Amino acid sequence: MKILGIIVEYNPFHNGHIYHIQKAKEITQCDYTIAVMSSSFVQRGEPAIIDKWQRSQLAIEYGVDLVIELPFIYSCQSADYFAKGAIDLLHAIGVTDICFGSEDGKIDTFIEIAYAIQKHSLQYNDLIKKAMKNGLRYPDACNQALKIILNKEIKTPNDLLGLSYVKEIIMNQYPITPHCFQRTNNYHDTKLQNIASATAIRQAIFQHQDITHSLPHHEYYQNDIYQLNDFYPYLRYQILTSSTDTLRNYHMIDEGLENALKKYIVDSYDMESLIQCLLSKRYTRPRIQRMIIHILMKNTKKEIQDAMNIDYLRILAMNNKGRAYLNKIKKVCSYKIVTNYTSYSHPALDIELKATKVLSLISSHPQNIIKKEYSSIPYIKED
Repeated sequence: MKILGIIVEYNPFHNGHIYHIQKAKEITQCDYTIAVMSSSFVQRGEPAIIDKWQRSQLAIEYGVDLVIELPFIYSCQSADYFAKGAIDLLHAIGVTDICFGSEDGKIDTFIEIAYAIQKHSLQYNDLIKKAMKNGLRYPDACNQALKIILNKEIKTPNDLLGLSYVKEIIMNQYPITPHCFQRTNNYHDTKLQNIASATAIRQAIFQHQDITHSLPHHEYYQNDIYQLNDFYPYLRYQILTSSTDTLRNYHMIDEGLENALKKYIVDSYDMESLIQCLLSKRYTRPRIQRMIIHILMKNTKKEIQDAMNIDYLRILAMNNKGRAYLNKIKKVCSYKIVTNYTSYSHPALDIELKATKVLSLISSHPQNIIKKEYSSIPYIKED
């Protein structure tokens, strides 16, 4: 039996994602399709444009059998941590194959690089440290190390994530076969078309442009649309009223960033102006945005560390086929299957609720979104 796993954010769910689901099924000839999906905040350090319940329903409508949650502690992290959480959960739920889009569509490239990193791990890590000491950002430092060791490069965010997935499989010796196919557009492409990038579609939504030809079920995007900038007044309050010692304890704040935050928040007038002040050779926009989310949530380094050992699978949505698979896997799965927030206790679930409470700050129905977090049961599509 073949169980396909796909790692998604659906921010927003667009025609390219439908193509991904269909192509992954075609390549793997799978019996079931399981998606692990980012929760309230995504890997680039932004709120998901609509809530996870709506996004998981769209996944089921377009061919996914079961959607599980990628907890906040992994979804709002660097590529390696993001991949670690996603692959671990997919392995726990019995996935045999994963499939992702890449720039050249050749899985052998990712496998070769992953094995080279494993073989030359000490040299690879040492090269990264030296490059970062010289001012390079982490992704650029990784790329430079690869070029020295293997004379190969991985540049785009999606390919870096794909490499992280393959590395995680190889390092843990998971019995999962990776596959990839060529992407249909450029990650940074801002042209709005039938299969457009998520960047282009988000931009169009925020600017109230017509997105009907790029988004299935575009009516989902008529009400609450979440943007990072909307959190700015709350972030400004947090930074202005917190001591540097308090800020220093928050996750992802190191190397004196607490002082920079204190300095630049005084004259910044919105989220973008603050981010521009913090951007440097060392810190990428996604890195800074993830740090901002952790400040908003008051997540300390210790809290994130204590929540890292996930031992549960939270179910967000399924169809009848997915429900049948879930009933099978329950008998052999070592992870707790969670279908209701209150049915299990874990530090990561506490942080999940906190993430939703932060999201509720910019929601037009704050009580409803908090209630959905702790009282919702998985959406089930009856065939």
